[in-house]
Amino acid sequence: MTYSDDKYYQITDFIEKQMHNHNGVGLSVAIVKDSDIVYSKGFGHSQIHPVNKPIDADTLMSIQSVSKNFVAVSIMQLVEKNMISLDDSVVDYLPYFRTKDKQQSDTITIRHVLSHTAGFPSDLGIANMTAPNIREIFSDTPTEFQEALDYYRLTEEELYSIKNREDITKWFKKVELEYPVGKGWNYCTDAYVILADLFEKVTGSSWEKHLKEDILIPLNMNRTTGDSALVESEENSARYYLGEEKVETPFPKNQISAPIGYLYSTANDLGNYLLFHLNKDATILRSDLIEEMRKPVQLVNEEWRFGSEVRSYGLAWFTDTYKGQGVVEHGGGQMAVRSLISMVPQHKLGIVVLLNFDGTIHHDICDKIIDVFTGS
Repeated sequence: MTYSDDKYYQITDFIEKQMHNHNGVGLSVAIVKDSDIVYSKGFGHSQIHPVNKPIDADTLMSIQSVSKNFVAVSIMQLVEKNMISLDDSVVDYLPYFRTKDKQQSDTITIRHVLSHTAGFPSDLGIANMTAPNIREIFSDTPTEFQEALDYYRLTEEELYSIKNREDITKWFKKVELEYPVGKGWNYCTDAYVILADLFEKVTGSSWEKHLKEDILIPLNMNRTTGDSALVESEENSARYYLGEEKVETPFPKNQISAPIGYLYSTANDLGNYLLFHLNKDATILRSDLIEEMRKPVQLVNEEWRFGSEVRSYGLAWFTDTYKGQGVVEHGGGQMAVRSLISMVPQHKLGIVVLLNFDGTIHHDICDKIIDVFTGS
């Protein structure tokens, strides 16, 4: 791969100028066009303590909610095998699943959970609060951990009773739906643990095993993993820095809740992942099911819109337009982690931007890359 083309100079120059305001921390970028990764590069540092380590396109980084897209593909693979249907009720496979209103929750389908239209509130907190270092995360003041429990209406006893994904599914019995099933939209990150639980009950196998064997290995995503211990000990992996003071944050890890946002990947690996989606690689998933994931949510015979006439959500993809061009994307973020994968299908263009600091620069970089490659 060479960077002689003016496009690459424009992109590199833009990112370097953006990073002048973020000295020390880093980001990695990959661009895919047609059937190749045409650009991949790191800017800045993956770690700044005790010494600066350069970041590159193979640096392992938390991808947060981009992880959800991998869960969705796994579920769609079960659909392809006729093991489930998207419009089957969740309770058909997880008989212990219910909310406060059992009559309502019995009607929640797999599609509802995938598309965030099940009626769940957005601020449940249970999945993220099961992180093994949760006390470290909420340690700025002596009372912060208790304040977090109070905010999410949790007790220490119920938090520490969560041992596996089935326990999180069962925990939903205390949830009161915010709107009738299928008649609204609310991004509920916790719900994707239910999908992984369902996957494991249907297949009798761990979701991580399937992810590795049926998605990651075939796509040559050899550095993508949910093993936080492996990532922390890896020489070329990121740490995360918050605010102007670049305070290192607790490492993002949570094995039970890996499906909601605790996978780790690289810009190059995610470039391979976007190639699969853009080129509709049928060895991973049938093309019509790849298309199904991009279809905007239907609410009472009309497509749902997210605060605008164009932005919507499919199955683990946000759909939007940028300067008149259709965009399919998903991002992730927590404390000092930012991730974004984005596609412009009509141009067979895909973009990955991963940061180890907070802010919105990843969206600016993505927009610039689209401008450069589409002439918009």
